[in-house]
Amino acid sequence: MKKFILCFIFISVSFSRCGLFYKGVPKAGEFCYVLTKPPECLYVDFESKKLIWNDVEYILEEKLRMDYFFKSNDELYELTVSTVNRVELKNLNTANFNKFYMRKKDKFAQIPTPDAKHE
Repeated sequence: MKKFILCFIFISVSFSRCGLFYKGVPKAGEFCYVLTKPPECLYVDFESKKLIWNDVEYILEEKLRMDYFFKSNDELYELTVSTVNRVELKNLNTANFNKFYMRKKDKFAQIPTPDAKHE
């Protein structure tokens, strides 16, 4: 009986670190939209709420735990974390602008240096 209880506790703790019970933010990384050649990439640091997209650094405003907003050229964008390996970028001012970016493997990812900061 004790083994069963210990096994149950171990499994519960294991599952609490992923999926719906995951309370942290994904680690920073580079995400790419692979439907264009060459792939269009962006870099997101979720802890410091910074996004580097098209060589410009943006500060992300958090709406929900995994839902962020930023403005670029007077247009409002929404960045949603679908999974730890996938984010979705939407332009809320333009219809049909919806792109999914997949996480680049760590060994290929690089932290870009932005040319400008968006104010």
